[in-house]
Formats: sequence, C-alpha cells, structure tokens
Amino acid sequence: MTASYIENLHLENVRQFKKLNITFNKGFNFIAGPNGCGKTSILAGISHCFSHQSFKFSRFKDDSQFWVDVKVNNNDKRIGSGPHSLNLAGYRKDSLKSWIKPPKAEGRESLSINEAITIIKGFCPLFIGAHRSIKYKQISGMKREMPLDQQINSNLSSSSESLYGEKESNIKQWFVNRYFVIDKDWAQEERANWFHMIENLPFIGPFNSNFSYIRTGQELEPIFSIYGEECYLEELSAGFQAVLSIIANIFEWVEGTNEPGKRIALNAEGTVLIDELDLHLHPEWQFSLREGLSRIFPNLQFIVTTHSPHLLSSAGENEVIIMQKQDDNKYTLQPSKKRFSGWNTDQILSEIMGVKSLENKDYEKLIAIALVKIEESSIQGLRNAISNLVEVCHPGDSIVTVLKARLASMVALQDD
Repeated sequence: MTASYIENLHLENVRQFKKLNITFNKGFNFIAGPNGCGKTSILAGISHCFSHQSFKFSRFKDDSQFWVDVKVNNNDKRIGSGPHSLNLAGYRKDSLKSWIKPPKAEGRESLSINEAITIIKGFCPLFIGAHRSIKYKQISGMKREMPLDQQINSNLSSSSESLYGEKESNIKQWFVNRYFVIDKDWAQEERANWFHMIENLPFIGPFNSNFSYIRTGQELEPIFSIYGEECYLEELSAGFQAVLSIIANIFEWVEGTNEPGKRIALNAEGTVLIDELDLHLHPEWQFSLREGLSRIFPNLQFIVTTHSPHLLSSAGENEVIIMQKQDDNKYTLQPSKKRFSGWNTDQILSEIMGVKSLENKDYEKLIAIALVKIEESSIQGLRNAISNLVEVCHPGDSIVTVLKARLASMVALQDD
C-alpha cells in the first residue's frame, strides 16, 4: 500500500486563486478543465510548498499562504508557509522574508519549508514540464552523479524551473551512465531498474510500434527501434521523445533521491507531477499511456494536467478532477466518482473541457434540422437532411441509422 503521497493542497491569494482546496487520491489524478482555469497553477502551487526558490514564478499578496498535507511513511505532515512570510518586490522578484509555519491541524505535524527539507527529505516530488523535446548533445563519457542530499536539494530548488522548461534535462547522459554501470557488482538496483525499463518500453508505445532499446555503441549514441526501424535518440518522433523523457526522468529521480536499498522503481513511492501529459501524443497512445505508466511505476502517485479526452476516458473512478472556471476564484475540488470510459469525445470536450464551439458544428446543425423536419412531418425535408448528414458523418453513425428508421416509419404511415 502506498505510504507516501500528497493528500491535499491549500492556496490562498496565490496567483489567480482567492482560495483553493483540492484533494488528491494516492494513484492517478487527472486535472482537466477549460483553458485558463488554472490547471498548471495548481502544480506551481505545490512546488512553492517545497522550495522558496520557486516563488519568482508566481504572484502573491501579503496575506498569501499555501501548504500541502502529505503522508510520509504513513505519518501526517503539513508543509508550506503561513501569511506575511514573503517580501513582495515585484514581478519575478518576490522572495522569502521569514519562515512561518502553516496553520496547525489536529493529528498533523506542521512544518515550514526549510524544516521539511531536513525532517522529511525522503519525500521529494518530481516536476516535469511540457517542454520534453530532446536536443542533440555529444556525450564524451560517463558523468559523476550527485550525492543523495545534493540531488534532493537540486530537485526541490528547481521544481518550478522544471515545470516551466527553464531547467534542461539530459536523459541521454543518464542512458550513457547506465551503459557503463549496469554490469558493476555494486549497481544491483540500477541494473534491476534498467532491465525493468527495457522490458516495458514496448508496452508504453502505440499499438504495433514495437518500441524498444537496441544498444549504445562505441560512439555513446543510444539507439532505439520503432516500427522495425533503428534510429538514434534525437531522431525519435516528438511523441516518443516526450514519453521516453518522462520515463527516464522518473527512473533518474527514483535512483537519485532515495537511499540505497530503496531505489527499485517497481517499489518506489512518492509523487510525480506532469504538465500536459498528452502533449505530442497520438490519440491511440493517449488511450494506453496511463496503463503503461502504472505498469512501470505501480506505487507512485501521479498528478497531471491534460487537455485530452482520450486520457480522461482511460481513467478509472476517483481519478479525474474537473476544474471549471469560478467567477469568485474560489475552488473546492476532489476526484470525481464517475468513470468516463463510456463518454464520447464531444461529451468530454463540452462538459469537462468547456469547449462550446461543438454546438456549432455542421453535424449538430444538420441533426437539429432533421429533428425539425420530423416535427413538421416533412418526409422530403427529413430525406434531404439525412442525405446532407451522410456527407459529413461516419458511415456507421448511429443517429443516421435512427433517423433512417424514423423516415421509413413516416413513409409507411403515409402509404397507409
């Protein structure tokens, strides 16, 4: 059972939020809603609770306060900052004025940000932004990896930079490092993680892509295969680069921020936050990505934002957090008990994403015309409406079938 994860987030006068309270489950959390409602701001708000160096990425007021309630090894903690703790100096210049703990809660230890780094350093969320393209870099050899405490501090202090693409990831160096170390006697966990990743790459690619790692040659260039063709890391399509970047970053984070003996990815716990998980991915891939990530990292908590109806339809009960724009900028959010696998794309886009233009599509207009002709008992009008619908809709469209049946019924009544 997962023993370390984020339970709740509270933001008050942070960015556009006058007040926000959001509850997460310990597995997958898909945050969805209209553009501009504040999905990415939720991830940024969480980053502020773990590092004061992230404050420059947000707007605050003097009475701003924010915290996360977390469970760490089944112990309840509250981490963040109370009101009047910031020095407000202007855009991208706000900084910490004093360490003020968030309000206490019964049965939960309240910690300021600086205390959390030392008291629960084992809880170190990973933030992955929407910038996941892989640019070519020549790797000259193995590079020394940072010690544990330095890895944790670096990860926390750069959380918002990672979220907004201002910290560049180098997964190619990680692949090359693993090429050199996995056969070492001391690298048992690294070796287990490497083969776990390699074995599961085919399961995270689109159907029949046969995505796989082939080798790293003398020139230290990792080579992969997709659809039976070999290619270098930088030659992978944007979708393959995006997914591989996410997976490699998680493996690197698991190995870099946990004590030896707790670095097996299959058993790892903690929270991974990803902005726009669906970015660059073909719809077929969006359907299968959630299961692929769960297969590789079954005990991690994922908090992700998305604009994809296909990802939402792959979610289970209590995994989708629907965020609709509120005029007073006050939000109380929690995972929906519904499962959306039976919803079609248009229904998810209109009712969850707030896409209003769907009502103006030709398809919707032509259906409306057909219904009017039925009310008018106009056989020829309905026949023309069906003919026009057939030109724009799918050959197996169920509504056209129903309308044709209704037309046949009207014709039969007329003949009688």
